[in-house]
Amino acid sequence: MKSYLAVCFAAVLLYGGSAQAQETPYFKGGKIYIVNSSHQDIAWMDSPEACIRFRDEQMITPALKHLSESERFCFSVEDALSLREYLERHPDRHADILKYTQEGRLEWGATNKQPYPSMYDGEALIRQTYFGRKWLQKVLPGCDFRTAYNEDVPGVAMQLPQILAKSGIPYYQISRFQPGFYNWFSPDGSFVKIWSPGQYYNTTAYIAGAPTEEVRTERLAGYLKDFETYYRERNIPPIRFMLYSLDANEPTDWDTYMDGWNSEVNGGNPKGLPYIAYSTATKVMDEITANGNAKFDERRGERPNVWLYIHGPTHQRAMKAGREASRLLTAAEKFSTFSALVENTFSDYPDKELTEAWEAAIYPDHGWGGNKGVITDRYFRDKFEFARDRGQALLDRSLTAIASRIRFNKAYMQAVTVFNPQSWERTDPVVLTLDVEGQPNTHYKLIDANGNEIPYQFTDCPYTGNKDEVITLTFVAEKVPALGYKTYYLAEGELPAGNTVPAAIPVYENKYYRLVLGNGGIESLYDKELKKEFVRNEKFSGGELFTMQSVGTGAGEFTDVEKPTMEGFDQLRNYNSSWQCIETGAVRDVFQTVQPLKETQAVLRIIMYKTVKRVDVEVDLNRFNGENWREFRLAFPVNMQKAKVSYEVPMGVIEVGKDEMEGAAGYARSTLIYDTPCKDIHPREVQDWFTASDGKTGLTVSSDVAVFDWIDPTDHPADYVILQPILLASRKSCHGRGNYYLQPGNHHYRFSIYTHTGDWRNGYRRGTQGHQSLKAVVSDTRKQQGFLPEQQSFGTLTGQGAVVSTIKKCEDDDSVILRYYNIEGNDAEVTFNLFKDIQSLSHTNMIEEEPSALQSAQSGFSYKLGHHAIETFKIETKK
Repeated sequence: MKSYLAVCFAAVLLYGGSAQAQETPYFKGGKIYIVNSSHQDIAWMDSPEACIRFRDEQMITPALKHLSESERFCFSVEDALSLREYLERHPDRHADILKYTQEGRLEWGATNKQPYPSMYDGEALIRQTYFGRKWLQKVLPGCDFRTAYNEDVPGVAMQLPQILAKSGIPYYQISRFQPGFYNWFSPDGSFVKIWSPGQYYNTTAYIAGAPTEEVRTERLAGYLKDFETYYRERNIPPIRFMLYSLDANEPTDWDTYMDGWNSEVNGGNPKGLPYIAYSTATKVMDEITANGNAKFDERRGERPNVWLYIHGPTHQRAMKAGREASRLLTAAEKFSTFSALVENTFSDYPDKELTEAWEAAIYPDHGWGGNKGVITDRYFRDKFEFARDRGQALLDRSLTAIASRIRFNKAYMQAVTVFNPQSWERTDPVVLTLDVEGQPNTHYKLIDANGNEIPYQFTDCPYTGNKDEVITLTFVAEKVPALGYKTYYLAEGELPAGNTVPAAIPVYENKYYRLVLGNGGIESLYDKELKKEFVRNEKFSGGELFTMQSVGTGAGEFTDVEKPTMEGFDQLRNYNSSWQCIETGAVRDVFQTVQPLKETQAVLRIIMYKTVKRVDVEVDLNRFNGENWREFRLAFPVNMQKAKVSYEVPMGVIEVGKDEMEGAAGYARSTLIYDTPCKDIHPREVQDWFTASDGKTGLTVSSDVAVFDWIDPTDHPADYVILQPILLASRKSCHGRGNYYLQPGNHHYRFSIYTHTGDWRNGYRRGTQGHQSLKAVVSDTRKQQGFLPEQQSFGTLTGQGAVVSTIKKCEDDDSVILRYYNIEGNDAEVTFNLFKDIQSLSHTNMIEEEPSALQSAQSGFSYKLGHHAIETFKIETKK
């Protein structure tokens, strides 16, 4: 066998060229740092329980052994959840873990796990850092955690750099992206420093897979040579970051190899290679950026996730529960905080219950499916459903507690208190359920606090007067205060007119719209106020269901979203739609058509309101047979020339073609080059709404799904915008032993259409309202003695584009945490007023740390909110 010196000399020639005059190798005298890690989905390689056991027995426990045996060994764990799992199994190892972490040899990623960032809403994304860096600092005192990992996800959320940076996390380790160092900016100007190795396992597989140490050395030398020009041009110190990570690999001992390499380097080779040592991602990035002279490339904007089919369309029930969980938990935090302030004590604030719920709400990571994916997917769904149900219970409890403190008019038997969790006043439909057991002959009238009778109608379950009946009614609550409530009363009265007079079809008119229903859906939606037709029905009707073949895996080794194809194409307009008016009354009229299809029974409902400018579109896929490779979408063809599409992302808005990362994600490895420009990637992940606008008028759709499109996917595509929520796609996991995502059974969706002047800025509030409903609580006025007024706002926020994200109890004391953000993108003077007097005020980072004192008035304060900024404040109130 060749001597190690001969091998190194051959490597030097490869690295430095011939012995003739050559520029000094850039990395001579520098360092190669091996960052030992192991890429870990929550599951994927096996069931969640089996993977937890693997992380214990084959990753963390062996790493601790190496750390105890070698003072130079280092190991990096990608996330905080792995530590939480390990300490539950081995609480006795806490002292060892603390010791090695304090020494800087054991690293824990600064987020809870590695999710699809735009799968979650903004507050849920922030909680990744609460259950990451903030939790880690409490469990491992004296340590800090400043690198977040997301090795496998081909996407970066626009506001994620801001969330990380303002949570005290300056570094972000990604993959599936052009190798190199980057300053990745959010639109407010904050940024994180990113390192991408290309594909996270590229270097590992290439070097670890070498058949001999000689070949390994040659490959490692070539690895350096490849980056020499890149480093020189950017003035990056000669420090090479070498991530050593595979899917579920065990810790690797490089001691012997390092000793051989470094002994030759120390031997005075005139064209010697750099030293090799262990390190962690944070220490490497600290050293590279220490002198401030390195010029990292800049990236800004959203990198759309090309694996988006793996969550929303292929796991519809789970994602619906997850979205509902986040909405309910933020509402529960707000009103639990207001209830505590009303009582002047946080003793009943549900700290533990909220923590458990949030932990479940952000649990699912990017590892849907995989080996034994049926178990994993059910486990993820259970987590979301637990969080949703806990959020609903906590919200109900807080609203009931506040209602019990209202000074009701005892002339009425029952009070109905309508609560608004949003930070603006709103008028919206309210759905109210009444238990009339023991009151079989009671009929009601609904009145407001001024004695004015409010129209309502029974919905879903017509009132029959039977004992034990539960009835549902709907009415429109007008001008419900921001972050507050408004009181109505139930009094004995006459039974309102029910479904006795059918509304006219197929042509229907109210004060806002002229609606024409036809085959497939809405043939015409004419806005009387704007004098504008909003539906272009040449190819699709408004709200029309269509289906296509959808072959794909959701995630995998592909470089663009896998699109549906025309095999098995069908659409509702291929059938004669028989429309019926199934409900009419003082509040709304509901029209329905039912159409059996090959794979499902499609039910389409159009709901028109008498006093609210809004059109609801509901669709049921009943008894879907679970046929594989099948996709269902709705179509909203927009009658606009050159319409621009915008949509909500976590704490921000993307205007398509403007706010994405410039260019493409680039080379990940030789067989995986992401060459589709980010602006051209579609479909996209969406939060609460999406909009098409020509600048003069806009159509905003409140979304009930996680993924939407706007480009016609059919043959001979239309040259105009067709907004398309993707309801369902039955695909398969890309794992060789992975499960099929068939989703048989019943699925229900609701979308709300809003037409308006201007662009998305005039539609986003109503788009948000569509799935963040007003909440109603019924109280017996005779059973309580209250002191709160019949109508109140607990907090008001003024300032163009400012939106409250949450109001909650501080994690560390009984202060109040307020977080808001700027969605519209212009600097604004923002004023927040609280219903309680303020004693002190400070600005904090995203995880409620590093307070900086601010001035406030008695009940409020003003702050210059930068464009696109997310800001957090800590408020102490007077008792």
